[in-house]
Amino acid sequence: MNTLYKIAALSVAASFLSACGSSSSSTSSASEESHEHSLMITQTNTDALSVLEEGTAESLADPAAANGAQLLLSDNGEAAAIINAASVQFIAAHHEEESDAEEEHELPELSSLSIDGSGIKVVNSNGHFSVLVDGSTQFVPYEALEDAAPEAENVSFTLTETYPALLLHEDETHGLLTLTFDSINAVVYEGNEASLEAEHTVSCSTINSTAHVGEFAVVSCDNKSFSVKVEEVNGEHEAVIATLEGITTAVQWQSRAGVFVGLGADDKFYVLEEEDEALVLEGEGFAAPTDMCAWAIDSLAADIFALTKSELAVYSHEGSKDAALTLDESPNANCESLTLTAASQAVFVLDNSATKLYEIDKESGASLYHIHGREDVSVSDVAAAVSFHEVGAETSHDH
Repeated sequence: MNTLYKIAALSVAASFLSACGSSSSSTSSASEESHEHSLMITQTNTDALSVLEEGTAESLADPAAANGAQLLLSDNGEAAAIINAASVQFIAAHHEEESDAEEEHELPELSSLSIDGSGIKVVNSNGHFSVLVDGSTQFVPYEALEDAAPEAENVSFTLTETYPALLLHEDETHGLLTLTFDSINAVVYEGNEASLEAEHTVSCSTINSTAHVGEFAVVSCDNKSFSVKVEEVNGEHEAVIATLEGITTAVQWQSRAGVFVGLGADDKFYVLEEEDEALVLEGEGFAAPTDMCAWAIDSLAADIFALTKSELAVYSHEGSKDAALTLDESPNANCESLTLTAASQAVFVLDNSATKLYEIDKESGASLYHIHGREDVSVSDVAAAVSFHEVGAETSHDH
């Protein structure tokens, strides 16, 4: 299965009351810990959007456009795109004040904005969802999804796009600086016009993935990867494109905490970090586990999570295996039954075969991840899930 879509977006609030390492969340002890997270799920056999409340799927008022929607969490962790073949819907998480912690959870509501059409693809780009529909890109600012009537930002390029454009920079004076894709090239556009600079056009026919946070974007295309950095020159912003040396395979890129992590078609993980104002490959990459089902990275330090049918492994950027946690209540799990979604120093595994949710985290000040809790789940057809959270902040734990 395509691990790119193992990360999904549903609004699920899961409250765990479990002793660390215990086999059941219903176990009582003086050392019990209470964790609360915001998890949202979609399901294969229904169009319902749900949040998990102590393992029970509570449906939102409005459904998805179809069963089994894909989910894409925003780069700030506070919104999600709900993606079907002919429609994209949006949702923003509600933030609850600590004083209201004991009150009943308010379920999130779908945004009034939806985008319908054909050939839909959605990626994150610089504080926006970038949506390709009918051969053209529309940008949806994350912050606009809190509005009663949000609007997408339409762009008009002199080409038919085959992949969502990346929003490199935006200002009121000079407009948009974007990277666009047709079936031949990746081209920098300044406003609605293609840049005439030769270095702003890169041969690019088959796009494997993109990742874009802050001043850097990374693109995998035609078995090579390149970075795009926005620099200010004489009061104007310009795009600087650089080939990433040492990568000669298609890569699925993700980015968190200023770090880019990618899984190559050669089953190796690649890590890019900034050095001397440029992205460089750390080492030569390292092997992913055999028969890996899904992978993700945490949003605080970009720790790498790799899931097989029997365990969740945690890797450092250097390739050391820092933890191997057995899915001890999932004897019949396989890649088709498992869903993985990450948060800040935390990761969640849902297993349809055992109707089980594993909460795995690293306590503040601790060096290793552990299984903090296990929860029985009321549904057995989870298609996708996301964990709404504040990116860059440690997940809080009540003891």
